[in-house]
Amino acid sequence: MAMQKDKMKKKGMARGGATMKKKGMAKGGVKMPMVKKGGKMIPAFAADGKGKMNKGGMTKKKKGMAKGGATMKKKGYAAGGMTVGQLRAAAKSKGYKIMKG
Repeated sequence: MAMQKDKMKKKGMARGGATMKKKGMAKGGVKMPMVKKGGKMIPAFAADGKGKMNKGGMTKKKKGMAKGGATMKKKGYAAGGMTVGQLRAAAKSKGYKIMKG
């Protein structure tokens, strides 16, 4: 009886594994809005005649305080309540005494 040889087992991606995902416009993307100008269809952004990158491109990154930075802490009523002195005065007018601790 003759023995039958087994095929070598496939490993990893050779089995069929995952395929690379499409990125950006290869995925399908968004259709560019087109307009008719001079008998030709051109992209809408080009129809204004000002140039694609006119006053465009990347903006500068904000640094330091321009990001938002620290703000001044509010005091007293602006913070949403009374100061200790105001609280003591209010309590005193009602006949109470506020103690520490």
